Amino acid sequence: MGLGSGPTQGRSTLSPPSADGVDWKAQGSKVDGVPVTYVARTSGGAISLLWMDSSVLKYRYVPGYNVPEKGPESADDHNAKTWMPKAAAGFNGGFQLSDGAGGYYYQNKTVSPLKSGLGTLVITDDGTAKVGKWGRDLQMSSDTSVVRQNLPLLVDGSEDQTSSRDTNSTWGNADAGASHTNRSAIGQLADGSLVFAFGSLVTASEIAKSLVDVGVVNAVALDMNKSWPTGFTFTHDQGKVTGSRIHPLVVRNPDEYKQQFQKDFVMAELP
Repeated sequence: MGLGSGPTQGRSTLSPPSADGVDWKAQGSKVDGVPVTYVARTSGGAISLLWMDSSVLKYRYVPGYNVPEKGPESADDHNAKTWMPKAAAGFNGGFQLSDGAGGYYYQNKTVSPLKSGLGTLVITDDGTAKVGKWGRDLQMSSDTSVVRQNLPLLVDGSEDQTSSRDTNSTWGNADAGASHTNRSAIGQLADGSLVFAFGSLVTASEIAKSLVDVGVVNAVALDMNKSWPTGFTFTHDQGKVTGSRIHPLVVRNPDEYKQQFQKDFVMAELP
């Protein structure tokens, strides 16, 4: 499907996707003077989209110390000095494994069985990230570093997979069973770049539509409820790393990713 292009030698070859009513603004770090992360607001301001230039950036997974449960960890996972000096952006992972939303593989260990047909984020040893359906678009290979599954694909083949028949639990149980809650998702464009979506008090359908509108081919729903969805960009000045929210209603502080967090997250790293 042409997805999953890996990082190059630091020269940008991509740009944010053009879409009606979507005004991308550079936010965060630059490489060779060119921004590598852009943010746009959609759905009347309820949703922020974070575009990440995968021709330059590579991706690193950091497991939480509580979630995913009972998974392996490396020494680097406890040491923020291994990811913060190159931090360009960060976003949250998926549900607890106990929710039964999908499998998990890390550090050469299948912690929870991987399920064919589910939406999946894969990161390979060289820092390439791919989003797709497990068993169709993505499979285990010798360079697979992490596999994180979370429900069926929210967007599949550029089509919104939500339905008017969905219940309030189809895409995860929200606080108090509400249809509208804070939600997140990660999608991939045909050129390999990633788009992370954060929405404040939105439905799964609204998140899916925002991703389809900017050309996302496949997308996976990530964590939800009030405080778990995040989305940050980072800048560097004389050794100081400063984080910024991609939406003012992100509850968490970007400094929380300056160490291992209780739930897993993904860092986009500069070359």
